[in-house]
Amino acid sequence: MQRLSWNTLRDNWIDLYFFEPLSAFMTRLHEDRGKDVLAVVVFSPEPDLPVPPPKPPLYLMVLYRGEVDFLKENLFLRERDPSGILKFFPYSLDGFVQMLRDGHPIAHWAMKTGLVIHELEDCLEGIAEN
Repeated sequence: MQRLSWNTLRDNWIDLYFFEPLSAFMTRLHEDRGKDVLAVVVFSPEPDLPVPPPKPPLYLMVLYRGEVDFLKENLFLRERDPSGILKFFPYSLDGFVQMLRDGHPIAHWAMKTGLVIHELEDCLEGIAEN
């Protein structure tokens, strides 16, 4: 995963189709779940899809401090994206690490193609694929 500052991302992505919805979503997410969200990563779940993709959707992995009900959290995240162009993969940090150990393709592609746009406590530091 690559880590870029929000200022760098803004400078590079300001004119792209997803920047305004992504920025608004990140603000809403911080207001609603700021202390529980450990990381937000833009990634590609498919080998041939660039990051960021040329057209919607924009894939986001949202990693939380505690346990996550995937369906409930996915609905919560979608409610914070009125644009509908963001697609979410919410997991606990421990669940994500377990997915990597188990060879789950979504976790693999998030590690390989991911751009970290938000991270607390350097939570992704030291996580590596087996």
